[in-house]
Amino acid sequence: MASPFDLARRHQRSRILIAAAAVERAAASWRTADLDYLEASWGVIAPVLVDQVSEAQRVAAAQSDAFVTDAVAAQGGDAGSATVNPDAFTGVMIDGREIGPAMYGAVTTTKALVGRGLAAPRAFEAGASFLATIVQSAIADAGRQSDRVSMIGKQITRYVRVISPGACSRCAILAGTASAEKAFDRHPNCHCTACPLPEWDSPVPGGFFRSADDYFESLSLSEQDRVFTNAGAEAIRHGADIQNVVNARRNAVGPGGLTEARSGLRAPLGYDADGNRIKVYATSEGTTIRGAYGRAQYRRQQEMTKAAGDRYRRTTSLRLMPETLVQMAGGDGDKLRRLLKQYAYIN
Repeated sequence: MASPFDLARRHQRSRILIAAAAVERAAASWRTADLDYLEASWGVIAPVLVDQVSEAQRVAAAQSDAFVTDAVAAQGGDAGSATVNPDAFTGVMIDGREIGPAMYGAVTTTKALVGRGLAAPRAFEAGASFLATIVQSAIADAGRQSDRVSMIGKQITRYVRVISPGACSRCAILAGTASAEKAFDRHPNCHCTACPLPEWDSPVPGGFFRSADDYFESLSLSEQDRVFTNAGAEAIRHGADIQNVVNARRNAVGPGGLTEARSGLRAPLGYDADGNRIKVYATSEGTTIRGAYGRAQYRRQQEMTKAAGDRYRRTTSLRLMPETLVQMAGGDGDKLRRLLKQYAYIN
C-alpha cells in the first residue's frame, strides 16, 4: 500500500488538476464574451459556467471518502463507514454565496476598470483573473470541506496539513496538525489539503511537516528567501518567531505590505548601521495592548492611544519591520537579535 504521504500528495494533485481544468473551461467561455455587450454575454455564458463549476465541485467532493479511508488504513487505523453526499458541496462558495453571483464579479471588475480609464483589453484580462480565482477557490474549498466532513463522519478528529509544493509564507506558518472540527485556514488560490490522522495522538507520518519551523528548515537558503523575503528569512534564521515575521506583513508599510494610505502608517526616514538614511518600514500588527509588541510597550509605560473604531488601545511607538532591522544591524548578528527581541519578533 502507498504511504500516507504519497496518498495525500496524489489526492492533492488530483484536486489541483480538477480545478485547473475548470479554470481553463471558464477562461474559454469568458473569451467568447463581447466587451460591448458584456451583460448580455454574461447572461449566455453564466448558466454554462455554473453547471461546469458545480460538476467540478461534485467530482472533487466525491473523492473524499476513498482518500480518508485509504489514508487512515495506511497508518494502521480503521475509519468509520459514514459517507458524504457530494451533491451537498456544489453550487455555492464557502461563504454561502451562490456560484453564479460570485462569478459575476468578473463582469463588475471589468466594467469598473474600464470606467476608470483602463484599456478595455486589460480590463477584460483583469475580469478573467477574477473569474479564475473564484472558480479555483470554489472547487478547492468544496473538496477541502468534503474531506473535513468525511473525517468527522468517520470519527477522525485530527489531521496534518499537506503543504503544496512552492507554498507561500501564509500557508507555511500553518504547517502541522489541527483539529478536524475547525475550519481549514486558506487564502484565495491556496492548494493545501489535509491528511487524516487515525487518533488524536497519532504520530505524524513521514514526509509531512510537523510545524512551520520544520517547513522552513526543509527549504534551501534561496527558497527561504523567496518564500519569506530576504529580510524575513534572515530574521527567522537569527531566531525570530516565524509566525510573528509573516503576520507582521499583514498590516505593514513596505515591501509586500500595504500602502501608506491603507495602513494609516507612514514610512519615515531612519539610519542604517553605516549612518546612511533609509526609508523605515513599519507595521501595526501586534501593536495593540493584546499584541506582543503592544504589551511590551505598555509595560515600559509608553504612550497608548485608542482611535475611533478601535477595540483596544494601541502603542504610538512604531514597530519596525524585519527589512528595516536587517539594514540597521548591518550584518551584526548579535545586534540583529537584540533588535528582533526589542520589536517582539523573538519571544
